[in-house]
Amino acid sequence: MSAISLSNFSSSVPTTATPNYFKERRADLEQLNDALKSGDLASAQQDYNNLVTLGQNGLQRDNPFLRSDRGEDFNAIGGALQNGDLTGAQQAFASLQSTFKAPPPTADSGQSSVNVIA
Repeated sequence: MSAISLSNFSSSVPTTATPNYFKERRADLEQLNDALKSGDLASAQQDYNNLVTLGQNGLQRDNPFLRSDRGEDFNAIGGALQNGDLTGAQQAFASLQSTFKAPPPTADSGQSSVNVIA
């Protein structure tokens, strides 16, 4: 995966969501991506479940994302995995990944960004 930039980081992040939370989420997403790429449904399901647990512990949500579009993509991954649909899970992961693409920079944005891999 490639590095991406997240700007306008929301101040509405729950206080329980620490920088370690985002670091762990990134690592778990990388593992899920690797499992999906290799076609390992069992590992992908376990990686998905780890992310669900992370969301429950870090955000008190059933998924690890604050944005609804990311949550929908994440849930689509889970549904596809539950049905044994590797292609569907891969497509849903690609949709999730596309939400992390940075918008083109503007000359006067003046906002800081954080590089992450997701």
